[in-house]
Amino acid sequence: KVRVNAVSPGAILWPETPIEDVEKEKIISTIPMGKRGHPTDIARTVRFFIKEAPYVTGQVLAVDGGRTL
Repeated sequence: KVRVNAVSPGAILWPETPIEDVEKEKIISTIPMGKRGHPTDIARTVRFFIKEAPYVTGQVLAVDGGRTL
C-alpha cells in the first residue's frame, strides 16, 4: 500500500542560512503566529504523517504559521 502526502514549509529560517536581523523581522511580520518556523516543525509534521495518520493520503499540509490563510 502506498500513501502519498506532502509537507509545504513556510518561512523556516534554517540555522545554516545567514540572514540579517532586519530581514528576519520583515519575514516574521508576515506570519500570523508572529514567529519563525524551525526545522523541528517540519520534522514533527513528517512524523505525524508517518506515525499518527496511517489513514491519510493525498494531502498537502502547510506548515507556515498561518501565512497561507
